[in-house]
Amino acid sequence: MKAKVLSVEEVLSEYVLSSEDEFLEKAEKWSLPKDNKGKYKTEVLDKYFSKKTKHSYESVIIAVSNQKGGEGKTTVSICLAEALAKAGKKVLLLDWDAQANITQLYVGQADKSVFHSLGYKEESKVDISEIIVNLAPGLDLVPSSIHLANFTTPYERDDFDLLKEALLPIRSSYEYIIIDCPPSLGLILENALIAADLVLVPIQTRAFSVQGLKDLHGTIEKIRKKANPGLGLLGAVLNQYEDSRALSGLAETVRKYFPVFDSVVYRREAIPQSQAKRKLLSEYDPKAMQMFSTLAEEVMRRANGKKI
Repeated sequence: MKAKVLSVEEVLSEYVLSSEDEFLEKAEKWSLPKDNKGKYKTEVLDKYFSKKTKHSYESVIIAVSNQKGGEGKTTVSICLAEALAKAGKKVLLLDWDAQANITQLYVGQADKSVFHSLGYKEESKVDISEIIVNLAPGLDLVPSSIHLANFTTPYERDDFDLLKEALLPIRSSYEYIIIDCPPSLGLILENALIAADLVLVPIQTRAFSVQGLKDLHGTIEKIRKKANPGLGLLGAVLNQYEDSRALSGLAETVRKYFPVFDSVVYRREAIPQSQAKRKLLSEYDPKAMQMFSTLAEEVMRRANGKKI
Protein backbone atom coordinates (compact mmCIF):
# COMPACT_ATOMS: atom_id res chain seq x y z
CA MET A 1 0.00 0.00 0.00
CA LYS A 2 1.39 3.37 -1.05
CA ALA A 3 2.23 5.74 1.82
CA LYS A 4 0.00 8.81 2.04
CA VAL A 5 1.86 12.09 1.59
CA LEU A 6 0.66 15.60 2.46
CA SER A 7 1.53 19.10 1.33
CA VAL A 8 2.23 21.73 4.00
CA GLU A 9 -1.30 23.07 3.55
CA GLU A 10 -2.77 19.58 4.04
CA VAL A 11 -0.59 19.04 7.12
CA LEU A 12 -2.07 22.18 8.71
CA SER A 13 -5.61 20.98 8.03
CA GLU A 14 -5.03 17.51 9.56
CA TYR A 15 -2.71 18.15 12.52
CA VAL A 16 -2.81 20.39 15.60
CA LEU A 17 -0.57 23.29 14.55
CA SER A 18 -1.10 27.03 14.93
CA SER A 19 0.59 28.17 11.73
CA GLU A 20 2.66 27.21 8.69
CA ASP A 21 5.71 28.88 10.26
CA GLU A 22 5.39 26.68 13.35
CA PHE A 23 5.28 23.52 11.26
CA LEU A 24 8.18 24.47 8.99
CA GLU A 25 10.31 25.46 11.98
CA LYS A 26 9.68 22.12 13.68
CA ALA A 27 10.10 20.16 10.45
CA GLU A 28 13.53 21.73 9.96
CA LYS A 29 14.52 21.38 13.63
CA TRP A 30 13.58 17.69 13.67
CA SER A 31 14.85 17.03 10.11
CA LEU A 32 11.55 15.57 8.95
CA PRO A 33 12.03 13.86 5.57
CA LYS A 34 10.05 15.05 2.55
CA ASP A 35 9.82 13.92 -1.05
CA ASN A 36 10.99 15.81 -4.14
CA LYS A 37 7.64 17.64 -4.29
CA GLY A 38 8.04 18.93 -0.74
CA LYS A 39 5.42 16.57 0.73
CA TYR A 40 5.57 14.67 4.03
CA LYS A 41 4.55 11.08 4.81
CA THR A 42 1.69 10.72 7.27
CA GLU A 43 3.43 7.78 8.95
CA VAL A 44 6.24 10.18 9.88
CA LEU A 45 3.97 13.08 10.82
CA ASP A 46 1.93 10.85 13.15
CA LYS A 47 5.04 10.33 15.30
CA TYR A 48 5.51 14.05 15.88
CA PHE A 49 2.08 15.72 15.79
CA SER A 50 -1.44 15.08 17.10
CA LYS A 51 -4.23 14.78 14.56
CA LYS A 52 -7.14 17.18 14.77
CA THR A 53 -10.45 15.86 16.01
CA LYS A 54 -12.73 15.83 13.01
CA HIS A 55 -15.69 18.08 13.83
CA SER A 56 -17.09 20.07 10.94
CA TYR A 57 -20.26 22.09 11.34
CA GLU A 58 -22.47 24.02 8.99
CA SER A 59 -22.23 27.07 11.23
CA VAL A 60 -24.71 29.89 11.60
CA ILE A 61 -23.30 33.36 12.29
CA ILE A 62 -25.68 35.66 14.16
CA ALA A 63 -24.97 39.38 14.51
CA VAL A 64 -26.60 40.79 17.66
CA SER A 65 -27.14 44.41 16.73
CA ASN A 66 -29.00 47.60 17.51
CA GLN A 67 -27.40 50.94 16.73
CA LYS A 68 -29.00 52.43 19.84
CA GLY A 69 -27.03 52.03 23.07
CA GLY A 70 -28.46 50.56 26.25
CA GLU A 71 -30.58 47.90 24.54
CA GLY A 72 -28.90 44.96 26.28
CA LYS A 73 -27.00 43.62 23.26
CA THR A 74 -24.05 42.39 25.31
CA THR A 75 -26.22 40.63 27.90
CA VAL A 76 -28.32 38.95 25.21
CA SER A 77 -25.16 37.93 23.34
CA ILE A 78 -23.54 36.38 26.42
CA CYS A 79 -26.61 34.60 27.74
CA LEU A 80 -27.80 33.38 24.34
CA ALA A 81 -24.33 31.95 23.59
CA GLU A 82 -24.26 30.33 27.02
CA ALA A 83 -27.75 28.85 26.56
CA LEU A 84 -26.85 27.43 23.13
CA ALA A 85 -23.75 25.81 24.65
CA LYS A 86 -25.88 24.39 27.48
CA ALA A 87 -28.12 22.89 24.79
CA GLY A 88 -25.13 20.90 23.57
CA LYS A 89 -24.07 23.18 20.72
CA LYS A 90 -20.49 24.23 19.95
CA VAL A 91 -20.58 28.03 20.25
CA LEU A 92 -18.19 30.91 19.64
CA LEU A 93 -18.95 34.30 21.18
CA LEU A 94 -17.21 37.19 19.42
CA ASP A 95 -16.68 40.47 21.29
CA TRP A 96 -16.90 42.91 18.36
CA ASP A 97 -16.98 46.12 20.38
CA ALA A 98 -14.04 48.39 21.21
CA GLN A 99 -15.45 48.80 24.74
CA ALA A 100 -14.62 45.09 25.18
CA ASN A 101 -17.22 44.60 27.91
CA ILE A 102 -17.45 40.81 27.48
CA THR A 103 -13.67 40.51 27.45
CA GLN A 104 -13.32 42.63 30.60
CA LEU A 105 -15.95 40.53 32.36
CA TYR A 106 -14.47 37.11 31.73
CA VAL A 107 -10.87 37.54 30.58
CA GLY A 108 -9.60 40.95 31.66
CA GLN A 109 -7.06 42.67 29.41
CA ALA A 110 -6.32 40.73 26.23
CA ASP A 111 -2.81 41.03 24.79
CA LYS A 112 -4.09 40.05 21.35
CA SER A 113 -7.68 40.63 20.30
CA VAL A 114 -9.95 40.24 17.29
CA PHE A 115 -8.51 43.45 15.86
CA HIS A 116 -5.13 41.75 15.47
CA SER A 117 -6.70 39.01 13.32
CA LEU A 118 -7.97 41.46 10.68
CA GLY A 119 -4.80 42.58 8.88
CA TYR A 120 -6.16 46.14 8.79
CA LYS A 121 -3.91 48.62 6.93
CA GLU A 122 -1.72 45.71 5.83
CA GLU A 123 -0.60 44.93 9.37
CA SER A 124 0.53 41.36 10.05
CA LYS A 125 -2.37 39.09 11.07
CA VAL A 126 -2.66 36.82 14.08
CA ASP A 127 -4.63 33.66 13.28
CA ILE A 128 -7.95 34.03 15.11
CA SER A 129 -7.63 30.48 16.46
CA GLU A 130 -4.61 31.60 18.49
CA ILE A 131 -6.56 34.16 20.54
CA ILE A 132 -9.68 32.11 21.36
CA VAL A 133 -10.38 31.66 25.08
CA ASN A 134 -12.58 28.92 26.53
CA LEU A 135 -15.28 30.16 28.92
CA ALA A 136 -17.25 26.98 29.59
CA PRO A 137 -17.85 23.56 28.03
CA GLY A 138 -18.85 24.17 24.42
CA LEU A 139 -18.43 27.95 24.74
CA ASP A 140 -15.42 29.91 23.47
CA LEU A 141 -14.71 33.64 23.26
CA VAL A 142 -12.82 35.80 20.78
CA PRO A 143 -11.71 38.77 22.92
CA SER A 144 -11.75 42.43 21.93
CA SER A 145 -9.72 45.46 22.94
CA ILE A 146 -9.58 49.23 22.58
CA HIS A 147 -7.50 48.67 19.43
CA LEU A 148 -10.76 47.99 17.58
CA ALA A 149 -11.58 51.70 17.95
CA ASN A 150 -8.98 52.28 15.20
CA PHE A 151 -11.07 50.25 12.77
CA THR A 152 -13.35 53.05 11.60
CA THR A 153 -12.30 54.17 8.11
CA PRO A 154 -11.84 51.89 5.09
CA TYR A 155 -8.21 51.79 4.01
CA GLU A 156 -8.84 49.45 1.08
CA ARG A 157 -12.01 48.31 -0.70
CA ASP A 158 -11.62 44.85 0.86
CA ASP A 159 -11.73 46.25 4.41
CA PHE A 160 -15.47 45.54 4.58
CA ASP A 161 -14.75 41.79 4.36
CA LEU A 162 -11.95 41.56 6.94
CA LEU A 163 -14.02 39.99 9.72
CA LYS A 164 -15.61 37.50 7.32
CA GLU A 165 -12.15 36.46 6.11
CA ALA A 166 -10.78 36.19 9.66
CA LEU A 167 -13.61 33.82 10.64
CA LEU A 168 -13.34 31.51 7.62
CA PRO A 169 -10.59 29.20 9.02
CA ILE A 170 -12.60 28.46 12.20
CA ARG A 171 -16.15 28.76 10.89
CA SER A 172 -16.67 25.00 10.48
CA SER A 173 -15.47 24.40 14.05
CA TYR A 174 -18.65 25.89 15.54
CA GLU A 175 -22.39 25.42 15.15
CA TYR A 176 -23.20 28.98 16.20
CA ILE A 177 -21.06 32.11 16.15
CA ILE A 178 -22.60 35.02 18.07
CA ILE A 179 -21.24 38.50 17.27
CA ASP A 180 -21.84 41.19 19.91
CA CYS A 181 -21.93 44.36 17.79
CA PRO A 182 -21.24 47.92 18.99
CA PRO A 183 -24.06 50.50 19.29
CA SER A 184 -23.20 52.37 16.11
CA LEU A 185 -23.31 52.27 12.35
CA GLY A 186 -20.17 52.29 10.20
CA LEU A 187 -17.29 50.03 9.19
CA ILE A 188 -17.37 47.83 12.30
CA LEU A 189 -21.09 47.08 12.03
CA GLU A 190 -20.92 46.59 8.27
CA ASN A 191 -18.11 44.03 8.71
CA ALA A 192 -20.32 42.12 11.14
CA LEU A 193 -23.33 42.18 8.81
CA ILE A 194 -21.24 41.06 5.83
CA ALA A 195 -19.83 38.16 7.90
CA ALA A 196 -23.24 37.17 9.33
CA ASP A 197 -26.00 34.90 8.12
CA LEU A 198 -28.69 36.38 10.38
CA VAL A 199 -29.37 39.48 12.50
CA LEU A 200 -30.92 39.43 15.97
CA VAL A 201 -32.07 42.78 17.38
CA PRO A 202 -32.48 43.26 21.16
CA ILE A 203 -34.94 46.02 22.09
CA GLN A 204 -35.21 47.37 25.60
CA THR A 205 -38.90 48.07 25.96
CA ARG A 206 -38.50 51.04 28.31
CA ALA A 207 -36.20 52.91 25.93
CA PHE A 208 -37.85 51.93 22.65
CA SER A 209 -36.77 53.86 19.55
CA VAL A 210 -38.54 53.50 16.21
CA GLN A 211 -35.91 55.70 14.55
CA GLY A 212 -33.12 53.38 15.69
CA LEU A 213 -34.91 50.39 14.16
CA LYS A 214 -35.50 52.26 10.92
CA ASP A 215 -31.82 53.21 10.62
CA LEU A 216 -30.64 49.66 11.37
CA HIS A 217 -33.10 48.19 8.90
CA GLY A 218 -31.80 50.62 6.27
CA THR A 219 -28.22 49.52 6.92
CA ILE A 220 -29.19 45.85 6.63
CA GLU A 221 -30.94 46.50 3.31
CA LYS A 222 -27.85 48.31 2.02
CA ILE A 223 -25.64 45.36 2.98
CA ARG A 224 -28.06 42.94 1.33
CA LYS A 225 -27.98 44.86 -1.94
CA LYS A 226 -24.25 45.48 -2.09
CA ALA A 227 -22.40 42.74 -0.23
CA ASN A 228 -24.45 39.99 1.48
CA PRO A 229 -27.70 39.17 -0.32
CA GLY A 230 -28.25 36.12 1.90
CA LEU A 231 -28.37 38.12 5.14
CA GLY A 232 -31.57 37.21 6.99
CA LEU A 233 -33.60 38.92 9.71
CA LEU A 234 -33.74 36.42 12.56
CA GLY A 235 -35.94 38.73 14.61
CA ALA A 236 -36.25 41.29 17.40
CA VAL A 237 -36.15 40.23 21.06
CA LEU A 238 -38.06 42.32 23.60
CA ASN A 239 -35.48 42.73 26.36
CA GLN A 240 -35.56 43.78 30.04
CA TYR A 241 -39.31 43.47 29.85
CA GLU A 242 -41.49 44.48 32.82
CA ASP A 243 -45.05 45.26 31.78
CA SER A 244 -47.06 42.85 29.65
CA ARG A 245 -49.90 45.30 29.06
CA ALA A 246 -48.12 47.14 26.24
CA LEU A 247 -46.66 44.00 24.65
CA SER A 248 -49.12 43.72 21.76
CA GLY A 249 -48.82 47.34 20.61
CA LEU A 250 -45.05 47.39 20.95
CA ALA A 251 -44.63 44.14 19.03
CA GLU A 252 -46.82 45.45 16.20
CA THR A 253 -44.68 48.57 15.89
CA VAL A 254 -41.48 46.52 15.79
CA ARG A 255 -42.94 44.19 13.13
CA LYS A 256 -42.87 47.06 10.63
CA TYR A 257 -39.12 46.43 10.46
CA PHE A 258 -38.32 43.02 12.01
CA PRO A 259 -40.02 39.73 12.91
CA VAL A 260 -40.63 39.54 16.67
CA PHE A 261 -39.63 36.61 18.86
CA ASP A 262 -42.29 34.92 20.95
CA SER A 263 -39.68 34.57 23.71
CA VAL A 264 -39.32 37.62 25.97
CA VAL A 265 -36.40 38.47 28.27
CA TYR A 266 -37.75 39.88 31.52
CA ARG A 267 -35.86 42.21 33.82
CA ARG A 268 -34.12 40.14 36.52
CA GLU A 269 -31.68 41.46 39.10
CA ALA A 270 -29.73 38.23 38.85
CA ILE A 271 -28.47 39.23 35.40
CA PRO A 272 -26.45 42.35 36.38
CA GLN A 273 -25.51 40.67 39.68
CA SER A 274 -23.95 37.71 37.88
CA GLN A 275 -21.94 40.08 35.67
CA ALA A 276 -20.80 42.09 38.69
CA LYS A 277 -19.43 38.84 40.13
CA ARG A 278 -17.96 37.86 36.74
CA LYS A 279 -19.96 34.66 36.64
CA LEU A 280 -21.95 33.11 33.85
CA LEU A 281 -25.68 33.35 34.54
CA SER A 282 -26.22 29.58 34.67
CA GLU A 283 -23.69 29.38 37.50
CA TYR A 284 -25.20 32.29 39.39
CA ASP A 285 -28.95 31.79 38.89
CA PRO A 286 -30.09 28.78 36.82
CA LYS A 287 -33.73 29.89 37.18
CA ALA A 288 -33.04 33.25 35.48
CA MET A 289 -31.08 31.37 32.83
CA GLN A 290 -34.26 29.55 31.81
CA MET A 291 -35.46 32.63 29.90
CA PHE A 292 -32.42 32.42 27.66
CA SER A 293 -32.77 28.65 27.26
CA THR A 294 -36.26 29.31 25.88
CA LEU A 295 -34.86 32.04 23.63
CA ALA A 296 -32.09 29.70 22.43
CA GLU A 297 -34.65 27.06 21.46
CA GLU A 298 -36.54 29.61 19.38
CA VAL A 299 -33.29 30.89 17.84
CA MET A 300 -32.42 27.35 16.75
CA ARG A 301 -35.86 26.81 15.24
CA ARG A 302 -35.78 30.12 13.38
CA ALA A 303 -32.15 29.71 12.26
CA ASN A 304 -32.91 26.27 10.83
CA GLY A 305 -35.77 27.82 8.88
CA LYS A 306 -33.55 30.80 7.90
CA LYS A 307 -36.12 33.48 8.77
CA ILE A 308 -35.99 36.49 6.48
